[in-house]
Amino acid sequence: MIEHGINKKIKWWANTRVNLDLETMKLMKEAGCRLIIPGYESGVQQILNNIHKGITVEQSLEFAKNAKKAGLLVHGCFMFGLPGETKETIRQTIDFAKKLNPDTAQFFPLIVYPGTEAYEWAKKNILTTEDFSKWLTKEGLHNTVIKLPGFTSEELVKYCDQARREFYLRPSYLLYKVKQSLLHPSEARRNIRSFRNLFKYLLRGSAE
Repeated sequence: MIEHGINKKIKWWANTRVNLDLETMKLMKEAGCRLIIPGYESGVQQILNNIHKGITVEQSLEFAKNAKKAGLLVHGCFMFGLPGETKETIRQTIDFAKKLNPDTAQFFPLIVYPGTEAYEWAKKNILTTEDFSKWLTKEGLHNTVIKLPGFTSEELVKYCDQARREFYLRPSYLLYKVKQSLLHPSEARRNIRSFRNLFKYLLRGSAE
């Protein structure tokens, strides 16, 4: 994705894997890259192995350190409900997300799209419906239509809500965003827009 900054320099972002090396990150930064988006998915190695992710927890940690060294922002992606998931592994992933401490993070339940390996796995084991209208919440957010041992679909979505609240409402994170906004006016505008929408969602969810 490409955007034009105030100084007319082209800014862009990219999806990446966590095996991206530091030197490449530095070159991306020099070329105008602002943000990179890795799929961390889980903080539990066995879960990563179960989905054939081809990365390690250590690589994710190194990736996060290198991104900071290169001056790149990170939007980390995490997913709950992968094969082998338990309440304990969800807890570990939430803690891992806070340890990685990306600039922003998303937490979604597993969405099994037709035509994917995950869909075929779910269809044989844990898919609750093939009615696609059920794959979104009333608010239009990602829902999940799988039922894991020990979880209902609704519980899995609630864990995602809990993760967002824990991640974004940390005092240290809020202080970081204030400092970022003061030092970088362009980020301040994004932060204000984002938090205006995010806090409405987070506070509504915490009241339920």
